[in-house]
Amino acid sequence: MLSAPARAADSPQSQLEEVEKALEASRTRQADLQKQAEALANELAGLRQDEIAAARAAQAHEATLNDLEARLGALAGEEQAKTVELGRERAKQAQLLMALEGLAVSPPEGLLLAPGRPVDALRGAMLMGAAVEPIEERARDLKRRLDALATVRAEIAETRDQHRAEGDALAVQRGRIAALIERKTALQRQASAGAAESGLRQQQLAAQASDLRDLVDGIEREVRKQEADRREAARKEAARIAAERRAAATRQPAAENKLALAAPPPAQMDPTKPRNLRPFAESRGAVVFPAMGAIVRRFGEPDELGVATKGMSLETRPGAEVVAPFDGQVMFAGPFRGYGHILIIGHGDGYHSLLAGLDRVDCSVGQWLVAGEPVGAMPGGTEKPRLYLELRHNNQPINPLPWLVTHAEKVNG
Repeated sequence: MLSAPARAADSPQSQLEEVEKALEASRTRQADLQKQAEALANELAGLRQDEIAAARAAQAHEATLNDLEARLGALAGEEQAKTVELGRERAKQAQLLMALEGLAVSPPEGLLLAPGRPVDALRGAMLMGAAVEPIEERARDLKRRLDALATVRAEIAETRDQHRAEGDALAVQRGRIAALIERKTALQRQASAGAAESGLRQQQLAAQASDLRDLVDGIEREVRKQEADRREAARKEAARIAAERRAAATRQPAAENKLALAAPPPAQMDPTKPRNLRPFAESRGAVVFPAMGAIVRRFGEPDELGVATKGMSLETRPGAEVVAPFDGQVMFAGPFRGYGHILIIGHGDGYHSLLAGLDRVDCSVGQWLVAGEPVGAMPGGTEKPRLYLELRHNNQPINPLPWLVTHAEKVNG
């Protein structure tokens, strides 16, 4: 008596219904995931814009601090020069004042009764009388110098107040950037899978690489392998779904057309990938300077060992904010063979940018970036650190300066 229901449950019609239910559940799940991914992508896009604005404000404060410190240096030199001049003038005035005191004790008419020849006394009286007007002019000049020195010192005090205010504002922006990075990192960790393994693989590549060219080649090979693995996994999944549909259609020919119309589940979007990534090849003159600072070595200029440099170096403020020069994806982040912490960003079409000399890196392998997004910070302390920027095309260094925004050329100092 149980055989009939069992046979009914195993009938092609019931199996088809199960397949249809599974497909519908899969479509519903995919739609829910797509909505979640879109919401996450929107939130990440908003955070990116907030980060870019905060980093831009921080770099503006850094530039203002640089100007104020240069102004303070100039004012300090001016103050010192005026103080020295004032000291000399006071010494001269002291000598003349001593002479005036003598004149007050022995006025010109009294000099005629003084011992000695009358002609000598008369000559001395005439000289003392002639000295009075220059002394008064010197006194007026001394007052002008004192007033000028007071003005310089007042300007120094005002500039120091501005410097403190800019420093406080910079600290606020850095705190804001840190909070935004923390929030974005949490969202990206939620959205991304396998980032830790990918980062570990990059560290292994760094340990094996002998130089930067070798490192970039290894990263490129790894990226191509991962892409091939993803394509193969997608191909196998598509083949599995197609096989299930063919099997279900064979069991129930009448429903073949219905199953054929069932669309495959849509590919889930990557919520961490920014929309409208720009092609690097069309970005000449639009690449962002990664930090505020003065260019201290250009592409092709000899380094300390006399070897032509393959990039360019910027001297920055201690702890300066570093931003992504252009849209792309982090290919490597970590220490590498005497370069300190380095960051390699892939921009597509064989273009990479490399940043070296960072004290802290705030992004991880596989993370997507847009131009101006904060990626780390320079070392702190009292010495001005140097940020090294290298641009490569098909793993060959190219001059980055023509690619950088033209108005930032003022950082030459």
